Amino acid sequence: MAEKYLIQVNESLLEGEIEHSNGRGEARVRFGPDGEWQAADLHHVRAGLHVVMLDNRPVELYIERSGSGVDVTIGRRTYHIQIARGRRAATMAASIDAASDGFARIRAPMTGTVLEVRAAPGDEVEAGDVLVVIESMKMNNELRAPAAGVVERIDATVDAQVEEGQELVAIRAAEAKNGSG
Repeated sequence: MAEKYLIQVNESLLEGEIEHSNGRGEARVRFGPDGEWQAADLHHVRAGLHVVMLDNRPVELYIERSGSGVDVTIGRRTYHIQIARGRRAATMAASIDAASDGFARIRAPMTGTVLEVRAAPGDEVEAGDVLVVIESMKMNNELRAPAAGVVERIDATVDAQVEEGQELVAIRAAEAKNGSG
C-alpha cells in the first residue's frame, strides 16, 4: 500500500506517494495524484553518498542532515528537503514562514511547463491550496500555497516554460496583509 507524503523542496511543496517493495531500499514513487509510478532502488555507497536507480538509470545523491530535513546534492545543485505525512504534513505546509518582506513565495521546484494556474492576484488563499500545476518529466506537480494570505502577483501562464527556482507566485502572508506597523 502506498504511503502519502508532503514533500517540501526548498520553498515548494509537492505531494508524493511511496510504495515500499521490501526492506532493501526498493520502492515505487510518484509525485502528484496523476503522476506516473517510477521504480526507485536506493543504494548506500558510503557516508553521505547514495545511488538511486530510477527506472534503471543511476543518479548519485549526496545526502546530509540539515536542521529538520536533509540537503540532497545532485550534480552541482543542492535541495533542502523535508518530508512529512499526516498531521505533520499539514503543520509543515502551514508553518513555512513568510520572507522578511511579508511575502510567501512559490518557486518552480524544477524546469517544466505550466499546465494550470488556479489563482489570480487578489485571491485569498489558505496554506496548502493548489495554485499552480507544472508538468515536468511526464509528472504533474501541484505547487501549493506555503501560507495563508492574498495573492499579490502571479508570474505563470498556461503553457509557459519555467525554470527551476523561478518565482511563480507571491502571497502577502495573512499576518502581513493588514499593513505594517
